[in-house]
Amino acid sequence: VQTCALRSHPKTLQRRLAAEGTSYAEVVDQTRREVAQRLLAGSDLSIAQVARQLGYTEQSTLTRACRRWFGATPSEYRARGDGIRRRVSSRPPRR
Repeated sequence: VQTCALRSHPKTLQRRLAAEGTSYAEVVDQTRREVAQRLLAGSDLSIAQVARQLGYTEQSTLTRACRRWFGATPSEYRARGDGIRRRVSSRPPRR
């Protein structure tokens, strides 16, 4: 989806997404999945912080989504070491 499409009337965006065989909800879900994967595999953020970063108000919502996406809870996914294992600290660098 092009950036200019996001500035369109909601019905226009809906039609363009439908033409590409997707929906707004699917785009949001896929984006959250990719970000969750990156944050769980490559950061030291708590599960609650990851949930908030993804726009979830409850950690349980992230848990249900992770079970759907990865077949595991966020903690299990992190422990398995799936995804890119780049450690990115949420803390500022020491001086």
